[in-house]
Amino acid sequence: MESFPDSRNERAFDEKWYSRLEELYFEDYTKLEGDKSIRQIEKTSFLNRVSDNPDLDYPDLFTFDFDGREQALVTLKNEVLEQELNPFVKKIYRTKINELLATLRMLKASRDGDDGRFSRYAKFIYGSPSDENVSYVLQSVNDSMQKAINQNGSEIKTEASRNILNLISAVSLDKGDKQTDKIVFPKGLQITGSVESSQEAVSIFSEALVELGIDDWQIVVDKQSRLSTFSADQENKTIRVPSDEKLAERKISKKKLSGLVEHEIKTHALRRYNGERSKLHLLGLGLDRYIKGEEGVATYNEQQVTGANDFAGIPRYFAIAVAKGFDGEPRDFRQTFEVMMNYYLATLKDYDDLVERAENSAWTTCVRIFRGTTAKTPGAVYSKDLAYFEGNKDIWHLVSKDSDVVQTFSIGKFDSTNDEHVYLLSQLGILDSDLEVLDGSKE
Repeated sequence: MESFPDSRNERAFDEKWYSRLEELYFEDYTKLEGDKSIRQIEKTSFLNRVSDNPDLDYPDLFTFDFDGREQALVTLKNEVLEQELNPFVKKIYRTKINELLATLRMLKASRDGDDGRFSRYAKFIYGSPSDENVSYVLQSVNDSMQKAINQNGSEIKTEASRNILNLISAVSLDKGDKQTDKIVFPKGLQITGSVESSQEAVSIFSEALVELGIDDWQIVVDKQSRLSTFSADQENKTIRVPSDEKLAERKISKKKLSGLVEHEIKTHALRRYNGERSKLHLLGLGLDRYIKGEEGVATYNEQQVTGANDFAGIPRYFAIAVAKGFDGEPRDFRQTFEVMMNYYLATLKDYDDLVERAENSAWTTCVRIFRGTTAKTPGAVYSKDLAYFEGNKDIWHLVSKDSDVVQTFSIGKFDSTNDEHVYLLSQLGILDSDLEVLDGSKE
């Protein structure tokens, strides 16, 4: 993976439009975070069964200028449609702006507490679990539960495994297909030790930025302690690291952290950096619905370090399928939590604090998939996390057919498995010209 030389002074196809869209760009998930103290109170109340479901707060939605942002996006789209002469650039910007407008309306629905409208927009933007993928995920979960039982673990793990098996027993399972059977997952690297502090993570991430020559991103510790995971904030070009408190909950290994460097820095940050320096600057922010390809590449790169025996993202895909009612019974936060509690009891390592870790994992997963909703409407979810499994599976299938495609992964933010994306970029000559830059044959 390499970074592009700075060619922003060269004329790009979208030089007239990109800076204006960048000013209007926003990351929806950053608007769905809650106040630390309020979320902790809700978590405690929920785990102690004082409340049936948590009240998830979204303070940022009440200070966000929805109307001003929407008006500016509509104005920009109209100007692109009227003035842009290149039909491919026109289409790329039209679909991207339409996606942002739909995302704004999804966030408005969240602010208004309208779970039905929120869920419909989330489905439009991020999709819904497919029968084929649900079948694969359920078979994978089934295999994990059988393994947990066969290992003769504690009584609590065995009972949890049987509860999950009973839940999925009535559903037809089919994990195999010829394409998947040919995939050989990597064993990963030999890296030992644990991460002792957030500052250690900051240091390692910062070194990766320097190594790649990425000089416009920063690493910050989430002092609000709202995040339990590492995340790339595109809006502010920031990698956010969990606080010491949250890291202690997760017990991150150095091997896992090395994988996250591949995921957050050498994928998310690098693709933003290179995209902005390509002949289509929008590749820095991403084409419409690029997220599946983005997370597919990020998890693929991460797995080269951490190793893998299956596709990434299965727990969250399973959680969304549970909430959406793969068995015909849509579930609210509490009902989904109970299922995921059993899942994590069965799959996490059997240490003394197993129940506490399972609670934290189930809580975190449910907050992720129900964020944006009231958490009280069965089946109403934020389906963004489908992208991890779907993207990883599709990227592995793509690489298994053509390993040379890996060379295009660093060009920018698009979905390599999306035929429309590949067609549009090919028509603009983006894939060929930017590959020459990365290969060093063009300066």
